[in-house]
Amino acid sequence: MASSDLRILLAEDNEVNQHLLLRILARIGYDAVLAKTGIQVLNKMDREDFDIILMDIQMPEMDGLTATKLIRAHYAPEKQPRIIALTAESSTEGREKFLSAGMDDVLTKPVQIDALVNILANLSVQTDDADGAPRDQNKSTSLNDYPILDESVMNDFLTLMGDDGKESAKHLVELFKSGTPGLIEQIESASDKKNKDDLLRALHTLKGSSSQVGGRRMEQFCARLEVLVKQSGVEPFATFISGIKQEFFELRLALDDFLVKE
Repeated sequence: MASSDLRILLAEDNEVNQHLLLRILARIGYDAVLAKTGIQVLNKMDREDFDIILMDIQMPEMDGLTATKLIRAHYAPEKQPRIIALTAESSTEGREKFLSAGMDDVLTKPVQIDALVNILANLSVQTDDADGAPRDQNKSTSLNDYPILDESVMNDFLTLMGDDGKESAKHLVELFKSGTPGLIEQIESASDKKNKDDLLRALHTLKGSSSQVGGRRMEQFCARLEVLVKQSGVEPFATFISGIKQEFFELRLALDDFLVKE
């Protein structure tokens, strides 16, 4: 099947991730239709057929797992696409959960380009490519052991985009810088209102955006705060708001410095 014939649906609610994945797909020769919620996925499935769905797990209105289960239960065999989970979840248990729900494979965020290419190039074959498997993470590692900015992430993006790399990188960084203050406001508001679900949702979104621009320390900070909220609730969270703001400040400076060097 030629690249232009492959019908791809990208299900992703995070604007930074949308921009990055759509640009990567275009760069390697694929067009994609965008859905921002699980409900939109089902609506688009009703109107047209897709060969593959790149399915974010956490989306508003309906999450990726629920959407996948409904697709597997209610659509005819000839309409069944391959469904690839897009997730920051790195555990073996998480991978098994996604596969049990009816997904065909898992891509761990930040998405590795080689793994994405491999899955798209082998649409009809279940691949055991190691790049597509979730990464093991050492949860005992100190937060300070992670770099504020992993420049290799941005360098990979620059290389992939070719002649348009610098402008595309600037746009990606601007999306992150302009969108993050609103996310931090959502986090602070959810903390003040003791709204656990909204707090976890905003933390997850910030974690994903940070990973896509190479903000390793911010990504890890958000991941650990997610665990804290899940285990201990919202009460102890307020003390970490200033830390999130400081991490964003330092990451923003690091990204600006990187773009100046380039």
